[in-house]
Amino acid sequence: MSQRDLIQAVLRLLADLGVREVCVAAGARNAPVLAALLDSRGVRVWNFFEERSAGFFAFGRVRATGRPVAVLTTSGTAAAELLPAVIEAHYQALPLIAFTADRPKSHRGTGAPQAIEQADLFGVYPRTAWDLDHASALPAASEARLDGPLHLNLCLDEPLATDVPGIDFEDFKAPAASPPAGMPLDLAALAAARRPVVLAAGMTPAEAAQACPFLLALRAPVLAEAASNLWSLPQLGALLSAPHDSLLQTLAPDHILRLGAVPSGRFWRDLESRPEVIVTNVSAAPFSGLARREAVSLHPWSALAQTTPAPCLSPLPPRPPDADFSAHPRCEPAFFPALRRCLGPGSLLFLGNSLPIREFNDAIAPLPAGVTIHANRGANGIDGLISTWLGLAADASDSWLVLGDLSALYDLAGPWVLPQLPAARRFLVVIHNSGGKIFSRVPSLRALPEPARACIENRHDLSFKPVAELWGLSHTLVRDPAELAALAQFGPGCHLVEIRPDAAQTAAFWAASP
Repeated sequence: MSQRDLIQAVLRLLADLGVREVCVAAGARNAPVLAALLDSRGVRVWNFFEERSAGFFAFGRVRATGRPVAVLTTSGTAAAELLPAVIEAHYQALPLIAFTADRPKSHRGTGAPQAIEQADLFGVYPRTAWDLDHASALPAASEARLDGPLHLNLCLDEPLATDVPGIDFEDFKAPAASPPAGMPLDLAALAAARRPVVLAAGMTPAEAAQACPFLLALRAPVLAEAASNLWSLPQLGALLSAPHDSLLQTLAPDHILRLGAVPSGRFWRDLESRPEVIVTNVSAAPFSGLARREAVSLHPWSALAQTTPAPCLSPLPPRPPDADFSAHPRCEPAFFPALRRCLGPGSLLFLGNSLPIREFNDAIAPLPAGVTIHANRGANGIDGLISTWLGLAADASDSWLVLGDLSALYDLAGPWVLPQLPAARRFLVVIHNSGGKIFSRVPSLRALPEPARACIENRHDLSFKPVAELWGLSHTLVRDPAELAALAQFGPGCHLVEIRPDAAQTAAFWAASP
């Protein structure tokens, strides 16, 4: 098989898998594939100068479209830059395709330039991995698993063919999605529970809509995180409470039904040493989120639709009063109710790990219709959050990202793709608290010496105004929550909003909080 035939065959394979978008970080080795893609029809090609943000943008596009998206790299360490995005796709069970161009197989282990061991580069994380060259038997799309990431490694020898004709991706029919087989939930243990509680975390808007009738029939207390996407469903009304750890301690559940992603609160982690609490997980991803095995079960999302629960008899908890910020009006948590009020009908919000998602959860309340909230809770990392948001919200008319300052620094290359996106209102909100302040709230770290704590928190006083100038964004510095109301007057464009909470007030508020 000639190089031209091989590249065309691989493009047909991608089309058969359902790929209609490819993110490209171009180099010499993948130039033949790029040329063929740009000559193709029915495929959207995004351009990046580096691979890590390309991988997370592609991951965001998978989440936005529900279809496989490929990210094409050149050979060598460029391919390795995709590992964080592949890991996140693994734990969220989403079909991100790492498409890595490689030098010939004969170069492996020789130290030849840009020749590393790319076959099986991503280890256990891809569901399917193919190592292809001109002599390989090309696999069929039906051999791939689409319940997680894929790795397609394509070996190309010189001379590189740069005149490869493209294909029409629309000539190929994407495979129909087949949800995992699932039996109806066995709710006998839940019905027998004296204090059942539902913990709802990351769900797509479609999953939230599917869960709604089940929750209405169950009538159990639902502690719903912001990214559960239940707070914009008014019919759930009094069933919903914010997922405060203190409320969970008060409810003292003996059976927890977890819907969606792994919850972010401390209470969930403490369940590792609470085997007397039965935990039933229903999730699109095949992970229980707990290391313990006792009294823990895991069910695919399809099991929920096949189950009609009987109403629980446990009373619903009274909704706790909103936090009182009158003594600390400029503390960090005080900004989150104000940010919530910035969201209008149809807004898309992406929350960064790990303090912003917890603080927004604490401030959650009913939301306008059509608001959707997302977060990367697969591996709970801060890699690629700007790029994931831009990929997820590429076609949204009004979108928001709220993340910490260190998370923003991790992904400073992310805004590269902005000129390729449709015009829209985009707000990149950076909570500038001078480091990773989540670590100051971890009990086991409080006894560390001050130099060690300063190092862990990565304390700094950098300004994000030069970042805004670099990428042509507007820059707004906010020191009081009331100032956020002015954002309603902002028009289309990408706006970097730098929030500077009062550090002394924040410390005092946390010290006074239970």
